[in-house]
Amino acid sequence: MNKFMKIALAVALAAVMCVSAVADTAVPSIQQKAAPEVSTATATDADGNEVTIDAAEVVVTAFSDADSLDADTQEALTSAYEQILESESLEELVATIPEGHTAAYLFDISVTGDAAAVLAAGGSVTVTMEVNLGGASEVAVLHNYSGNEWREEPSEVVGTNKLQVTFSSTSPFVITVSSDSTILVSNPAEGVVGDTGVDVSGATASSAMPYVVGGVACIVVAGVLLIVANKKKVK
Repeated sequence: MNKFMKIALAVALAAVMCVSAVADTAVPSIQQKAAPEVSTATATDADGNEVTIDAAEVVVTAFSDADSLDADTQEALTSAYEQILESESLEELVATIPEGHTAAYLFDISVTGDAAAVLAAGGSVTVTMEVNLGGASEVAVLHNYSGNEWREEPSEVVGTNKLQVTFSSTSPFVITVSSDSTILVSNPAEGVVGDTGVDVSGATASSAMPYVVGGVACIVVAGVLLIVANKKKVK
């Protein structure tokens, strides 16, 4: 292998490694993110009494796993997603949301057992979720509780990447974060849905970057092969 070919292949290899590095730091959009994990759950009945429930009775299903749900729930999640996309800002859905918030997670919550009994009787459930908030200074939880009706549910960040949420009915929920969150990319202020990109603070890198770098690598390799082939023809 001649010197030029060795250099070209080294450049191509470096480019491919760069693609891998960028891909490893990519942040999925709300269509791809996994559901937040429920670590603890408590309940309060209609009279304000605490009721013991198991955290496993609260089931969180990500939008990306909607096909595992029944038809009605799938339709509700899809409708919530479409409403988010069609709105110019999340404030159109819920006026109390601070300006500049972006939807980071979309999921369905359902309950079983004692948790379901509490909600059916007019009580509420409070869960602590393990979820990447990206260090956002502001976090909110929106609930698409009926058709085109939305409200903000009581929520509080209770630790690093831990969010406590209280609700009195189930269906689609959206976690929104302020624009300083590192999980937001692709100019989040210009849209309401976090898109794929690089997980660094203030990043605006497009998800197309890995493919651009990969394309360059392919061109380099193709050029090397073409040169080698031409040299063989000359001989």
